[in-house]
Amino acid sequence: MNSLFNQNQIIYSLDASSLIAAYRSLYPMDNFRALWQEFEKLIRSDRLKMSEFAFEETMRDKVLDEWCCEKSLKSYFELKIDDSDQKTVRSILSKYPEMLNIKKGTSGADPWVIALAMRFQNVVVVTEEKLTGNLQYPRIPDVCKASNIECVTVSGIVRKENWIFE
Repeated sequence: MNSLFNQNQIIYSLDASSLIAAYRSLYPMDNFRALWQEFEKLIRSDRLKMSEFAFEETMRDKVLDEWCCEKSLKSYFELKIDDSDQKTVRSILSKYPEMLNIKKGTSGADPWVIALAMRFQNVVVVTEEKLTGNLQYPRIPDVCKASNIECVTVSGIVRKENWIFE
C-alpha cells in the first residue's frame, strides 16, 4: 500500500452518506460501471479513504459491503483511527458539540471524516450533506468551511479528477 505522505495528488475523505447515496440513488453500480471502476482506482491508489467509523457505517449496507469484499478494497479504503485523530475529534466536538445531535439524526462518524482530512495535507472532504450556514447545529460542510477544508459532493470528485464518461 502506498503511503499517504508520498502523494502529491488530492486525497478524498469520504463520508458514509456519500457512498451510500451514490450507490442507492445517484450513480447505481449497474448503470455507472465506469464511475465505480474509477472509484476503485482511487481507492487502490490510496486517494479515496474512509475513517474507520465511516467505513463501518458504510459497510452496514449489504451491497456496498459485498462490493468492497469482492474487490478486496478494505485494506486500501479504511483508515484506522489513531491518537491524533481522537484528539482532533475532541477538538472538533468541543467547538461544535451539536455535530453529534442524536435527535437530529447526525452520524457518529461525521467528526471522524473531518479529522481524517485534518490529518493530512491536500485532503478534500466528500459528502452529500448541504451547507446550512448554522455552526450551532453544523453539518460536515459547515465545519469544513469554518476549518478551511474543501468539501465537495461525489460529482465534485468527477470534476476534480476530470473524469469524462462517454
